[in-house]
Amino acid sequence: MTSTRGRRRLYGVLLAALVWALPLPAVGQESASPPAVEELESPEGISSRAYRSELERAWVEGGSEPAARAAAARKRGLELGFLSIETPARALLLENGSGPELSNGRLAVMLAPRLPLAHVALARTLWEEGEYTGAAFALWDALVAIPRNLEASLWLGGSLLAMFAAVVSGASLVFMVLTGLSVGRVAAHDLGDLVSRDMPEFARVALLGCLLLLPLWLGEGLLGFGLGLFAAGVAFGTASHRKALALAAVLLVLGLYPLARFAGSALLALETDAVALAALSVATDTESPAELSWLERFEDSDPLAQHALAVRARRKGDLEDATARYTRLAEVRPDDAVVLNNMANLRFLSGDVNGAIDLYERAQVQAVSPVLLFNLSQAYGRAIRVEDLRATLERAQAASPALLGELSRPGDANLVADLPIPPRRLRQRFLSADTGEVFAHALRAPVAPGWLGRGWPYAAGAFAGVFVLMVAVSGRWRHSGTCMRCGTRLCARCHGTVWSGHMCDGCHRLFQRAETTNAKMRMTRLKELRVRERRRNQIGDLLSFAVPGTAGLLARRPDLAYVAIVLCGWVLVSAVWRHGVVPDPLTLGVAGSLAFLLTSAVAAVGYTIVLAVSLAARRNL
Repeated sequence: MTSTRGRRRLYGVLLAALVWALPLPAVGQESASPPAVEELESPEGISSRAYRSELERAWVEGGSEPAARAAAARKRGLELGFLSIETPARALLLENGSGPELSNGRLAVMLAPRLPLAHVALARTLWEEGEYTGAAFALWDALVAIPRNLEASLWLGGSLLAMFAAVVSGASLVFMVLTGLSVGRVAAHDLGDLVSRDMPEFARVALLGCLLLLPLWLGEGLLGFGLGLFAAGVAFGTASHRKALALAAVLLVLGLYPLARFAGSALLALETDAVALAALSVATDTESPAELSWLERFEDSDPLAQHALAVRARRKGDLEDATARYTRLAEVRPDDAVVLNNMANLRFLSGDVNGAIDLYERAQVQAVSPVLLFNLSQAYGRAIRVEDLRATLERAQAASPALLGELSRPGDANLVADLPIPPRRLRQRFLSADTGEVFAHALRAPVAPGWLGRGWPYAAGAFAGVFVLMVAVSGRWRHSGTCMRCGTRLCARCHGTVWSGHMCDGCHRLFQRAETTNAKMRMTRLKELRVRERRRNQIGDLLSFAVPGTAGLLARRPDLAYVAIVLCGWVLVSAVWRHGVVPDPLTLGVAGSLAFLLTSAVAAVGYTIVLAVSLAARRNL
């Protein structure tokens, strides 16, 4: 369900990685083919390349070896606010013949620690080289990196929500079908009595079938059919059936409406807000001319567009333009720690140390960031404020020792690092851009094409009304039953007085008053009942393993039946959507499939436990 804009985003990311992966000529060697980027003449008459950004400059001019290029790009990336430099990391993974695959995988992880795809590539290489423990840790790192990557987290979160919505909706309908079938015999008999006690059995079954299929005939689809079965289960089931059916109805409505909308909002997030998508492309250094035009078009009305253009100007090395843009943005967001930090960096680089310190100190009041504290310590150091320098470095060390070590490693007194556009802000912008109703409607349409599918109040009101009505009506007549020993129908209307709803008079005398029966006839009858019981157990065991939820219903535990159906449904949906509901945005690789596999394995173990508990409960009846 990816739109043209979403596909364009994927293609743009892949194209940018391919461009970065182009082999570079050796140092001092002339390229026989035209340069990949435009050649410009510098004022000194020396030919220089026009780069898309300072990050690309660092990558290209960092050396001829991948390790040197990666180190230069990582250092420059930290300055420019790249906590994860994904484009050159993808370029390393695409390179062939330029170096050992293991080395490229490790360099890709160093460049983009928040890109699950890099960890997956490293894990694959380690596995192929026999380092199985290292491969397992790399895969774990890939899973840990998913929440820290905006595109990966939106994709995985949306996929999981869509899967859960499909599972609870389908499981609820299946549970209603099984419950309706379990009470169908009693329901058909009792409904027939309302028409005529002389009504034949086949006519009673036909009457019940017509009533259940009526919503389908009226165009309400499977949801209407489920509503009819829900009514039968509530009217003719036990109290435990009613509780489980009420839970199933609630989850059915939640799955078809709010959960489906949330899933659609996350899955289609990158397709609904052109400005936010362009800002994300700037943040990942993959912006296109069309996306830049969107940002420029809304620059005066959208602070996010202003912020993205300021970031781009800084990353292109145009400090004067970046300063002007951040100054205008600060008027709109005077308490934004990211804007204040990046403005302070520009002042620091221009030599205005005191002005930079003032902005850094204002920013740290709004947010605690190890990058911000490192920048402040650099300014304190240049201003020779030793005590403030020491205290600030201690705070930065406590916040993130690893990041502080990486920033301090170059030993550059002029190094200050920008803060990126906050991923949380982009995520909120994406998720609020669309309600996800398009996806929800596509998921709901096959199940609820009619009146019930118009909105959750219709479906919720229908199920609530039917529940209340059936509970009220079911108490107005005595339900029929079946003998738990021989299966004989027990009905006070047909047979007069019935002393028990679970055992007929013959079985009661056979098992409870043996002295009143003929011994020979008693033994013959007991043998017949044992054969019947053994056959019933065999059929029950077969159905318990073949049809999820049957074991719980046979054990008179409808709650276990519903849980079993949900768990089994998750295993099936995980297998069908093992690669996600929509294509992976080139961020996860097999990490997404691994996440689904892990949840599927947990669900499979849970289903096995529920099945065992249901079988044990049935044996104890």
